[in-house]
Amino acid sequence: MKQVNRPAPDLYALIGIAVTEFIREGSVFRIHDVTQVLHTMKADARDEDFRHRCDAAIRLLADLMH
Repeated sequence: MKQVNRPAPDLYALIGIAVTEFIREGSVFRIHDVTQVLHTMKADARDEDFRHRCDAAIRLLADLMH
């Protein structure tokens, strides 16, 4: 079977965290909105590893938009 490169589950979890508030509020959102939330999460984080994971999630979403 061919090996497929898949994003790590923690990237999906970060994206899920980013969209949670939109879903709770019943708000319509776009990928760009999720990216903005991830940028805010990254800016507020003290942990370097967490910031790198936010960057990876942002890149994943950017790849989906192109």
